[in-house]
Amino acid sequence: MMRRKLAAMALTVTAATSGVVGLTSSPAMATPTNCSWARYTANSIVAICNGGSGNFRARITCHNSGPGGILVSAVGSWKTVASRSPSYAYCPKAGDTYEYGGINIQ
Repeated sequence: MMRRKLAAMALTVTAATSGVVGLTSSPAMATPTNCSWARYTANSIVAICNGGSGNFRARITCHNSGPGGILVSAVGSWKTVASRSPSYAYCPKAGDTYEYGGINIQ
C-alpha cells in the first residue's frame, strides 16, 4: 500500500515538473527590426523590414469617399523578413484617400 502511494506521488511530481519545464522551454519569439513605411501613392503605402526575423505587413487607414467621410482600414499581405519583399496596403475603394499608415509585426 505504501509503495503505491509513493509511486503515485512520484508520478504526480514528475508530471508537474515536466509541465513546468515544457512551459519554460519555448523558443524565443521572432521580431522584425529596422522597419519603415512610406506613402506610396495617394491611396497606398509600402512597408519593409530589413532586420530580425518573423513577419510584417503594411497597414493603412483612409478617408472613405462615401457619405460621412468615415475612416476605413486595410492591410497588405504578410511578408517574411527573409523574403526582403515589401508589403503594400491600398485604400479599400477607388476614391478613398490616405490618412495614415503603419506596420503590423508578428
